[in-house]
Amino acid sequence: MQAEVIFLGQLRHPNLVKLVGYCCEDENRLLVYEYMEHGSLENHLFKQIPAVLPWSTRLNIAVGAAKGLAFLHDAEKPVIYRDFKASNILLDSDYKAKLSDFGLAKDGPEGDDTHVSTRVMGTHGYAAPEYIMTGHLTAKSDVYSFGVVLLEILTGRRAVDKTRPNREQSLVEYARPALRDPLRLARIMDPALDGRYSPAAAREAAAVAYRCLSGSPKNRPDMSAVVDALQPLLAAVDDVPVGPVVLFVAPDVDEEEDEKVKVQRRSRKDEQHRRRSRLRTSPKGSPRKPAAGIACRNEEFWLTVTVSEARHAIFDRLAPATAD
Repeated sequence: MQAEVIFLGQLRHPNLVKLVGYCCEDENRLLVYEYMEHGSLENHLFKQIPAVLPWSTRLNIAVGAAKGLAFLHDAEKPVIYRDFKASNILLDSDYKAKLSDFGLAKDGPEGDDTHVSTRVMGTHGYAAPEYIMTGHLTAKSDVYSFGVVLLEILTGRRAVDKTRPNREQSLVEYARPALRDPLRLARIMDPALDGRYSPAAAREAAAVAYRCLSGSPKNRPDMSAVVDALQPLLAAVDDVPVGPVVLFVAPDVDEEEDEKVKVQRRSRKDEQHRRRSRLRTSPKGSPRKPAAGIACRNEEFWLTVTVSEARHAIFDRLAPATAD
């Protein structure tokens, strides 16, 4: 509690939760945060409360959380968050992500120091492997944890899930090898999204997660670089599938053209009738291919198109009428 009061009392950023106040009476301790209407990212990803998070919202949350970590790492006196996970990312009324729970936060290394030596603490599945093995804490430890959460956002799976088969219980071990293969990535994407996401943006986000989850801290990007990589994806919404749109198309024809089409249609029916007659009288005969090039401009037909194509088609048909 003391660490939270110190850090949140000194740090201000749009992606850090605001500490309203605290109470300390005997052995009772109480922290008062600003009200975060939509609770934690964990509830929305894994309990789907109140509903499935759309793709654009997930990207916004990832970018917001990345900005919060980047602010801590780039501060005049760097701070290592140390317990970055989905349950510590709170969402306000606009689903803006804010980091909370600074109970395990530590001041970063100063001067010539490359790391902070500390007792290993954190949450299983999110902690960086080198931190677990050596107790050496760096900003790159937070970067690894961010990669785990980004993987959870993409797949809708928990970092550790004992209810799954053995090879799928550790999300990083199961999913990281698929992050650079578009086909395998599509298979591990959150099925709750029902395909409603930008494949190009998903591939870019997966590439970021892959680098963050590198076993070597030196190969992981800084959080500022992560923000730079994810920020442009917020604009990649043009290719997000929203399901097919079926248009009913009935082309306009004048009376003269309509009469020609009727004659062609009668001729085609007569030809089909003659062909069927020949088949009945000569069983060994083989039907000839129907005549090609017969115009059927006034026939009704169906098209399955994207929303963007539908808009262009409608506007193109309305343009002459508007000009008149």
